[in-house]
Amino acid sequence: MVSSQDAAWVNVETPLTPAQLFEFITDAERLFRLNPYLEIHAWQSAQRNVAEGGRIHLKYLNEMNGVARELDVTVSEFKPGVGYTLNYSEGLKRATEIKVEARGQGAELLIKDWYHAVEEKPDETPQEKEARLAEVDRSLTPWGVAIRQHLISMARWNWLPFYRPLRERFWYTMAPRNRRISRLIIWITALEFFAFLFVFLIYWIEYRR
Repeated sequence: MVSSQDAAWVNVETPLTPAQLFEFITDAERLFRLNPYLEIHAWQSAQRNVAEGGRIHLKYLNEMNGVARELDVTVSEFKPGVGYTLNYSEGLKRATEIKVEARGQGAELLIKDWYHAVEEKPDETPQEKEARLAEVDRSLTPWGVAIRQHLISMARWNWLPFYRPLRERFWYTMAPRNRRISRLIIWITALEFFAFLFVFLIYWIEYRR
């Protein structure tokens, strides 16, 4: 959703309690890697989570709008149990607000991107202005969907041994396009296996006759 105040946001319903959701969002790197269109080339920080403050050096490619940047990210407005804001050293997007909101027995995640006002520049061509506006991150909604799917999957399958480390420390360290290719290969392999079983079952039935 986009407002007249140069901001865009997404609300994500989750199966977690407010305390659980807040603990989840303090790992900002994991949160960003869940974005299915954000290819992170470098995430350098001395701290594991944003509660410890510090500075993050981030290099990424946004596959949705083609914007590639290398910048520094700082944490501000950190409120335990509530959320925090990530501030970017350059680019049209100036900050991302990440906030936990209680909803009944559960919790909802708010991710809100704040942008610098796009003002008219002298002698700027329509193409140049369009190029600046192209920096608006259109992956916000898919990101929210991916976060919700991840949390639901974790709640459902976290009892399996090694499920969490395989998913969070291996799967999400892959580039988004590699994850899509791997997912496609897995589905094709599974379909081929079931096709083999089907053919084998027919052969076995005919043989038994």
